[in-house]
Amino acid sequence: MPPRGTVKKRAPRATVAVGRARINAGDLRGLRAAWAARRLVLFLGAGVSIPYGLPSWRDLVLELLFEQAQDSRRLGPMWPHYRRAVASWMADYFSYDPLVLARVVERHLRPGNGQPSAPGEQIFLERLRSHLYANVRRPKERTLLRAIAELAGRKGGGLEAVISFNFDDRFQTELKRAGVSFSTVSGPARQVGHGLRVIHAHGYLPRAGPVSRRDVVFTEPDYHRLTEAVFHWSLSEIVDRLRKSTVLFIGLSMSDPSLRRLLDASRNSDIPPHYQLQKRHEVRDNELLVAMQEIERRARRNAEILKSGFVETKGAQQLEDAVHQALGQADTYDREVFESMGVKTIWVNGFDELPDIVDGIAGR
Repeated sequence: MPPRGTVKKRAPRATVAVGRARINAGDLRGLRAAWAARRLVLFLGAGVSIPYGLPSWRDLVLELLFEQAQDSRRLGPMWPHYRRAVASWMADYFSYDPLVLARVVERHLRPGNGQPSAPGEQIFLERLRSHLYANVRRPKERTLLRAIAELAGRKGGGLEAVISFNFDDRFQTELKRAGVSFSTVSGPARQVGHGLRVIHAHGYLPRAGPVSRRDVVFTEPDYHRLTEAVFHWSLSEIVDRLRKSTVLFIGLSMSDPSLRRLLDASRNSDIPPHYQLQKRHEVRDNELLVAMQEIERRARRNAEILKSGFVETKGAQQLEDAVHQALGQADTYDREVFESMGVKTIWVNGFDELPDIVDGIAGR
């Protein structure tokens, strides 16, 4: 037994190398068992499409806002590069929720008094699709989506489904390249297709072909309708997987309160553990000095408020060590928060490690 008054340290968990990544051995066994039983479901966020030149959801909203600003009385006269910069700064400085800005963008595109109409909704969808694929490209490097498509085609196991919170069709493109049969689900209609079910929980905007506004969740009212509907088709799909399957979250910030609410609501002792892939918190070298100066400034301010007098640090190294300690503590907070919702965290040092982890699920 440890001496009285000492804290027993948590034993380090055994890890194994998977390509360039290292992963907890127990977590890897859990993922492999779920895949072998065809009970593994992937939840994909916007991060997985960025290598294809597609914008994040926030950047997509800002691009639409910038386009709208060209016609505004106040911002219209500016040079385009300043107009874009001012629109982005305004959203950051005033902490505008992109959901609110998306509502403004769609309203601007509706004719007349801004009320919903078939022509106005179609214009909105086409603008949305145009900006979504404006800079699309085929990556030279092997992407995470390509690794997932190859995993879906490997023998010895299988994916039960893939739930995407993105509008784009890049995953379907990779599935076709890998020769994997699939069916796309983007609305409540009963699906009769075969192969891997790719479920677009917030709607689907393929690069070409017809699109429908009904099932696209983009603006604040769209999210309200989704969360208020008791039997919304996408919520049913999500909850069913959270309750019965093992879910691996990839490319998601996990900050969406609706998703966290569903995790809490669907958890019970019989649910298998879920997993998320997350990059460790970091402060880049060019940001470190700014962080240290900000900590010093806040320390002086707190000393004034508490009237305790300001005690100088021992030097820059002490502040730098404090920043790194804080990053480690942030990792711990995140891990504990998600464990309370039934989600284990698999940390990576860089996004280039994600394809290796996906390969490791099938023992590649």
